[in-house]
Amino acid sequence: MIRLDQSAIAAFARPTGLTDTTRAVFTARYLHTLVGLKRLAGLLPEPVLAASGFADHLATLSSVPAPVQRRVLDHPSAAFWVDVAWNLVSRQTHERFPEVHLVPHLREFARLTCAALCLAGTGRVEATVRADPCGRVSLPGAGLTLAMGSPRGRVRLVIEDATFAGDPPQLRVPRLADTIELNWLDHDLRLGGRADFTFAELDPAAAARWRGVLEEHLDLIARASGPLAEELSGGLRAIVPVLSPDDRQHLSGSFREAPGLVALSLGGRLATAEALVHEYGHQKLNTVLTLDPLIVEDTGEPAHYSPWRDDPRPLIGLLHAVYSFATALHFHRGLLDLPDTGGIPSQQVVGRVYRIVRQLRDGLAVLREHAILSPLGEAFVAEIAVWIEECAAGLPLPPPAERRQIDADHAAHRARWDERNPPSPVLDPTVPTVPTVPDPAAAPALRALGLPERWTPGGIVRRWYPGDSLLEAARALAPDTELPSIPPGTSLTADLAAAHVAYVRGDYRVAAENYASCVALDPRSPYFWQCYAFALRHLGRREEALHILTRTETLMARAEAPALDRDTRTSDEPILRLPAEPPAHTRSVLLPVSGPVEDELRASPYWHFVAATLAGVQLPTLIAVAHGLKPAMDAWIPPDGWHPFLALIAELGLEHHVDACFDRFSPQIAQVPPGELTTTRAAFAPALTEGTEAHVFIARDRTALDRVVAAGWYPLIVNGKVVNKHRADHDKFGDALGYPRCCQDFFRARNNWNNDNTYYATLRNTAGEPSMLCNPFIRHRAHGLIAYMPCSYTCAATQAYAGRLRDIIRTELPAYADEIGRESAKPVLCVSELRMYGFNGETLARSADMVSITYEKVESLYPVESHDPLAGLLSSGNRCTVDGNVIHAHRDAEYIGSYEARNDRHGPECPFVISFGQA
Repeated sequence: MIRLDQSAIAAFARPTGLTDTTRAVFTARYLHTLVGLKRLAGLLPEPVLAASGFADHLATLSSVPAPVQRRVLDHPSAAFWVDVAWNLVSRQTHERFPEVHLVPHLREFARLTCAALCLAGTGRVEATVRADPCGRVSLPGAGLTLAMGSPRGRVRLVIEDATFAGDPPQLRVPRLADTIELNWLDHDLRLGGRADFTFAELDPAAAARWRGVLEEHLDLIARASGPLAEELSGGLRAIVPVLSPDDRQHLSGSFREAPGLVALSLGGRLATAEALVHEYGHQKLNTVLTLDPLIVEDTGEPAHYSPWRDDPRPLIGLLHAVYSFATALHFHRGLLDLPDTGGIPSQQVVGRVYRIVRQLRDGLAVLREHAILSPLGEAFVAEIAVWIEECAAGLPLPPPAERRQIDADHAAHRARWDERNPPSPVLDPTVPTVPTVPDPAAAPALRALGLPERWTPGGIVRRWYPGDSLLEAARALAPDTELPSIPPGTSLTADLAAAHVAYVRGDYRVAAENYASCVALDPRSPYFWQCYAFALRHLGRREEALHILTRTETLMARAEAPALDRDTRTSDEPILRLPAEPPAHTRSVLLPVSGPVEDELRASPYWHFVAATLAGVQLPTLIAVAHGLKPAMDAWIPPDGWHPFLALIAELGLEHHVDACFDRFSPQIAQVPPGELTTTRAAFAPALTEGTEAHVFIARDRTALDRVVAAGWYPLIVNGKVVNKHRADHDKFGDALGYPRCCQDFFRARNNWNNDNTYYATLRNTAGEPSMLCNPFIRHRAHGLIAYMPCSYTCAATQAYAGRLRDIIRTELPAYADEIGRESAKPVLCVSELRMYGFNGETLARSADMVSITYEKVESLYPVESHDPLAGLLSSGNRCTVDGNVIHAHRDAEYIGSYEARNDRHGPECPFVISFGQA
């Protein structure tokens, strides 16, 4: 047994070859996969195990000799399979909708079992699996891929004593150095869309070329450092070839969820060899991180300078960069110690080493300044620092001109980063942090909320995206339960609890007072400022609230506590600027209606709304508000629609408020982690100018307007951070918009972008034929009767509301009402809230397992994504088939391609086709 103590971790930091410690750590990686499989089999309910056959296939695999098990389960595809399975479980798919993703994924485990039986030479397995997009079935670890089946089609796989039924063609995976696969055949190694690469398909000649080049690189690494080459051959399992869009740009990547996998493009000899070494450094560090976090109390937020990147990085990302480039420095130092520098011009290596050393010293300094390290982390980073300086000692310098250029590049990089990323007060090390140990003064409040007395705000303070279990407990608190009274300022936890409970119960003044106390105790936590601002919105202090929400970092830097009797603003100047005069040029209205309907609308007072939105989006909802059927709504108005919007308000006698201006094309959107985004993907803009939209609330009266504005904040990016609404406002917004209570309750229970698909959940909650009056898919069009997601597609309350609205429209605009009926009854292909599609000239055919739609034209019903691969695929064809979680596209008899819906990432996808009956 190897004890991973500080001495062992320090020794492991440097390449030492396949020592007992190195072997033990790599074995831990394999054991991590084994434990994941065992826990999975013990957790899943019996119906899921029975439907998938997973337990039986796992038992069969467990019966083969241990070396065979390891060869299969130590493969990156096996580790990735386990990672996806646990990702699905963490999203509760085994409870919510196992039939869509989890059961199909579990069935694919049979390929691992077949691989094991193939290697063992004995045993029998029979299973149905899916071929990959190229019509192949890969057997991870066996070095074998079967050419059988149609693209992503279902395949019956039978193996008995290493012989496959039907004798399918077998493709062998080539190996490098007898251990590392050159594998373009196993589609699982492309990680299901998680890796943004163009993967290569190699013919025999290209495969031979790749193999020859990569073996030359491995030989070069061995000459530079034998221990490093030995580790690399023992730690890497597969190299997946990728293509670079530019011959001058080399691409590579490695992934925590697929240990032993490196994706790589071919480039210059030095660059490609360095990339192999660099990616192995990531692999080695990822292995250590399964045993110890190294960095503790890391928020994971991208906020730190990295000499290798233009964007802010999390501390763990910086540690990865430092370690992988330290490994690369070791390799380069080894080259310089060779008489011929490995056949590479010495000056090329010298210049590269000089640049890396500069970057490493700066990266290490940032890491040491901001990271709180575990004991093993302290030993690991200390050894890296010594290692870097030993490698750098006595290095030759580049010529003066090159040295000056590298120094200038390095300084310019830091200057650009500092300009784009001013110091954040959240990260200021001179400001003491709030204690995150249990607070005895808060114990009574925690008990009343049903939380453990050891609860602390450690997951909240100084974080932009905190998880707040205290708020969730306040939302669930019984209405007659009171918290013990504690004077504000005594305890941060008690103040936060009192504020949350008051907010949930609608006592916004008390909530604001207690949130202000939280800010006073820790003015460097953005969450407390934001909660205070949302309380002010409910108190009618909207401008001040917007000031706080858009200038949070500035207020944190001032560290001055707010007070209810004092305006936080230092100026009364409006934050939002709206156009005083109509623009010189306006875009044409693109209203997707028939000529008679357009004529009918032009003659009505509602044409102002069509002109304001340029497309009539949510026009039925506006009619509902105008007639008092609905208390309020919100809409987005572009600059050239602003004055028609004001004319609408005046003519119909409505109330309105501009909440913020949205910029849906802001470069800030790319800075935000995808998991923080929903259907609203926009940055705050201070003025309604070209490319932005005003987010407006519209109501029949002032009281309704105040209610909807107070609870109606939408997620907006401000200075690169998403400002989310107060979670308790989710409980109030639906009421303010007049949605049925049953639909609100269902939405609160099922609307979770991380682990649920509300449209599919609604389908599973539907009994009988869906009603066109409950069609939410066209709510972003001019024909949508409802602007929300119903609890079912037969919801009685929704049908009653939509039926009354249709009657109102039919009285005023009969042609429009008829067209709404036709459009609402059309079938829809829904995958997620972002990806749903309508068809023209369509015919529908259903069978037991599949649905096919033949169509003349397809269009996205919510085209907000800059890139929608499924929309492109559907547009290329005129027939699509939904087969489980796979969508196939054809044009007449020609097969175009397929799309695999995934549930192991943000915004789970559950494809289904729905048809609506007339009402």
